[in-house]
Amino acid sequence: MHNVLVPFDGSASAKRAVQYLIDFSSEYPNIQVHILNVQREPNLYGNYVPATMLDDLRKGALNHAQKVNEEAAGMLKAAGINHQVHEVVGDVVTEVVAAVKRLDCNTVVMGTRGMGSLGNLVMGSVATRVVHDVPVPVLLVK
Repeated sequence: MHNVLVPFDGSASAKRAVQYLIDFSSEYPNIQVHILNVQREPNLYGNYVPATMLDDLRKGALNHAQKVNEEAAGMLKAAGINHQVHEVVGDVVTEVVAAVKRLDCNTVVMGTRGMGSLGNLVMGSVATRVVHDVPVPVLLVK
């Protein structure tokens, strides 16, 4: 586990995933952590939506993502762990898969949001989809 992607949404389970890496960083002194926050594309309804409005909404989403990532970055910085933050707009699972490939990550460490088994069966969770779609091992932190 040297180049790790952490999808981070600011939830308690995502924070536990970051803390897991901090707790075990002594075993992996050369670890590089990539924190990724994905904001969904804005949903706009109507026949005409000005491009500038869509751009403003995307910029706002990226600004929010940056603020969310600051917490994880602060935790990692305090622990002396090399890290980079990444903010994107798109589909969460698609962007996680793309980031694993683009950043050459060999592991994904992520929290679970606590969806029950019935919810997973009916809708599927992000964690379940990531496990099935990324080409590297995924460690889920409860």
